[in-house]
Amino acid sequence: MALYPAVRTSILRYCTRAMSIIELPSGRFRLQIRRKSLSVDETFDTEDEAKEAADDYLPKKPRKVRAQTGLTFKTAWGRYRVSLKFKTKKSTTQRSEETHVKAALKRFGNWPVSSIEPQDVEAMILAALKKGKAPDTIRNAVAALSTVLRFCVDRQILSRNVCIGVPRPPVERKPRRMAAGDEGSLMAAMTHPKLRFRSAARLCLLVRETGARPGEWIATRWPDIDLDRRQVTFPNTKYKNLPRTIPLTNAALSLLSAQLEDITIRHDGMFGDTELVFPTWDADGNAVQLQYSGTLRDMKKIGLIPIRIRAHNGRHEYISKLVEDSDLDDSRIMSLVGHHSPVSMQIYTHARNVRYRDQLEALEPGRRGERASSLAQAAGLPKEVVDVYLAHRRKVQDDHQLEDAGDELLFTDGALKDLGRAAKNFGSTESERMQTLLRIRESMRKKRKNAPRK
Repeated sequence: MALYPAVRTSILRYCTRAMSIIELPSGRFRLQIRRKSLSVDETFDTEDEAKEAADDYLPKKPRKVRAQTGLTFKTAWGRYRVSLKFKTKKSTTQRSEETHVKAALKRFGNWPVSSIEPQDVEAMILAALKKGKAPDTIRNAVAALSTVLRFCVDRQILSRNVCIGVPRPPVERKPRRMAAGDEGSLMAAMTHPKLRFRSAARLCLLVRETGARPGEWIATRWPDIDLDRRQVTFPNTKYKNLPRTIPLTNAALSLLSAQLEDITIRHDGMFGDTELVFPTWDADGNAVQLQYSGTLRDMKKIGLIPIRIRAHNGRHEYISKLVEDSDLDDSRIMSLVGHHSPVSMQIYTHARNVRYRDQLEALEPGRRGERASSLAQAAGLPKEVVDVYLAHRRKVQDDHQLEDAGDELLFTDGALKDLGRAAKNFGSTESERMQTLLRIRESMRKKRKNAPRK
């Protein structure tokens, strides 16, 4: 596996005066349209989808529509679901569409597809926002609706896809890392009596140890794991279905060993014929891929793991720790985790700032002197008084074997109150200050006189 994948620049695939289609480094395609009355900037998974969208925005001639204006959305979904277009998609994509189309079926199921207008799609989005649905959930629901309408356009049932051009709620992209104790909760769950709970816990921990996507591990089979080379190859990844090989650490191998022992010794009768690393059984008793999202949801319901845990959190934690603590550059990290666009790493760049802590601490000696001088001036005290006070406090801490807080004591309530009293006793007029200094001078003279001679 190449550690330094070539970062491709954007490639202009199609261009006219009004429109352009550009292949991005991520492998997706950006459609841009610039007209006086129309401005479009959208990305699509394939070039064909971008061209189809361009045809919807800039139709050269009216599409021929068959006389099926009474076809309902529910019937259209049924036809799409048995079509070759649906059957040739990844199983994960099929399950995703089947899940997210439910919102559209509930709202438009009995509507003729020809009666659905852009304002109806917008109304569905507004209703979901009012119910507090997450932006990602809403976007997925609209995408499922759009897929069915796109199918109707391809079959010449509709002249256009009314979802195109309807604004979707924006999603704030930020990594959700693992909180303290999350790994411990997952490790504890590996002893639960239910196999699917144990498997889901190991899956989440494997995601943390390897940075792979949960879906990549779910689809992994035992022949994909090379124990001699201590590596695993994910054969069908998110990026253009291309394979990706990553090394396996001792921790990852230990988790895989526990999973293999579990399904082989405890449940050999059920899973002896399957090669899936994370199998479960369906209602008919057939071995299928573990449905980890639903399993984690069930684990949270009984309080087995915290509600905040998601399978993808471990991937964010893995990448963030590599950025914070390792010397790997972004290209190597992208190669390990399957990112193919530098844009994907932008949400992690802030994590690299913690590596500059030592350089910042090197500035502290000068900053401590500045703090002491500033406080002395504000309180009307000589800086030497603040220095003597801090030296005294350090000696007290040393006598009690406490950690030296240094000049950061100036940020504590106790220190500020002590110095405030000292400033008050020091006096506010020049005469009072001189009298106080004379008393301090006399006290220091007596201490020197009474000090034992060496």
